Amino acid sequence: MQIIEETLSRVKAGAGVSFNNLSVIPLVAANGAEPDYLTLDEALARGNVRVTETSEAGDVPELRLENLGEQPVLLLDGEELVGAKQNRVLNLTILAPAKS
Repeated sequence: MQIIEETLSRVKAGAGVSFNNLSVIPLVAANGAEPDYLTLDEALARGNVRVTETSEAGDVPELRLENLGEQPVLLLDGEELVGAKQNRVLNLTILAPAKS
């Protein structure tokens, strides 16, 4: 419980957005710090990531991602990875470490 309290003490609630019966309230770093990662689109635009097949034959549920950049890259569940032998849709969220 202490970890949760410590974490919540370092964030504040941002402006909420509501639609019908759903409201979303972002949690923002209290010190105004920006996240220290790139989105997949940002990393691709900078040439920091390379997505390839795991073998010449390819394996539908698997791809290899190389993060060549100095910052971690956030890949979100539901994002489409375009290219390789066929496009794939991520079924989980991944934070790929820098230089991995």
